[in-house]
Amino acid sequence: MSMQAALPVAMIPGNSIIHRINPIAKLVWVVGYVVLAFSTQNIVVLYSMALFALLLAPIAGITKPLLKGALILVPVGSSLLALQIIAPAVERPWTPVGEIGPLTLYGDGIYYGFVLLGRIVASLLLALVMVMTTHPSDLFTSLSKLKVPYTLNFMLAMTLQLIPVFQREVGIIMSAQKSRGMKGKGFSAVLPSFVPVFVGAIERVQQLSISLESRGFGSNGIKTSYRQVRGRPSDWVIGIVGGLALAGLSAYSIWRGTWNISSDIVFSPLFVVITFVVSASLFFGVVLFAVFLSLKK
Repeated sequence: MSMQAALPVAMIPGNSIIHRINPIAKLVWVVGYVVLAFSTQNIVVLYSMALFALLLAPIAGITKPLLKGALILVPVGSSLLALQIIAPAVERPWTPVGEIGPLTLYGDGIYYGFVLLGRIVASLLLALVMVMTTHPSDLFTSLSKLKVPYTLNFMLAMTLQLIPVFQREVGIIMSAQKSRGMKGKGFSAVLPSFVPVFVGAIERVQQLSISLESRGFGSNGIKTSYRQVRGRPSDWVIGIVGGLALAGLSAYSIWRGTWNISSDIVFSPLFVVITFVVSASLFFGVVLFAVFLSLKK
C-alpha cells in the first residue's frame, strides 16, 4: 500500500483544463464555495455544489484519487446523520418516528443532518480538486502577486508541499518494514511508521529553519520565484463569474434567512429509520474494520 494511494491529497500531475486554470481563480471558487455552503441550509443547492465539484474530477483526470480522498466522509457523514436522528440539533419538542432498542429516533434532525453533511461534502470535494490540480509553488507565486504577507503565503505553500513529502517517507518506511518481515500493508502497518515519520519531521523542520535563515527569509527586498504563473483572460472570466455567482447565491441565502426549505421536504418515518440503520451500520463497520486491521497479524 503506497501512501500516495492511501492519502491522495497531493497534486496529481496533468495538463487538463482544470490544471491550467490560474490558482487564484481556483482559490476564489473554493472560498466562494465555503461561504455559500455555510450561508445556506438549502440541501438542493448544497448537493448541486457537491455534484458540480465531482463532475470536475473526470475533466481533470483525478476521479480515482478524488474518490479515495473523499472516503474520510464515510465515517464522518454516517456518524453525523446517526447523531442528528437520535439527538436533533433543533429546539424541542422533537417528533419521535420509531425506536430501536433503547434509542428513540426523531425525524426533526435528519434534514439538518443532510445540511451539515452537504456543507462538508461540497467544500471538501472542491478543495480536493484544487489541491490535486494546483502546484503549491504556483499558488505561492500567485498569492505573492496579490501582496499576501510573505510569511502567511509561505506557511500555506509549505503545508501543501510537505504532504507529498510525508507520504513518500511513510511509503519508504513501510517498504523497509516489509523487507524486515513486518507487515507492509493495511492499517496495522501504518501505525508503527508514525514514530520514525514524526522524528523525521522534526529533523526536517530543523533543516528547513537553517535553510531559510541561510537564504535570508524575512529580510526586506524583492522576492523572486523560479516558477512563473501568468493569468489568461479565460482564467479571470472563470474567477470573476464564479465569484460573482457564488457571492450572489450567498447574499440571496442570507436575505432568505439561510434559505431553509425543510418545510417543503417531508421525510417519511421509514426513510428516517432506514437512514439511521444504514448510517450507524456504516460507522460501526468502519470502526470494527479499522480495529480488525490493527489487530490482524
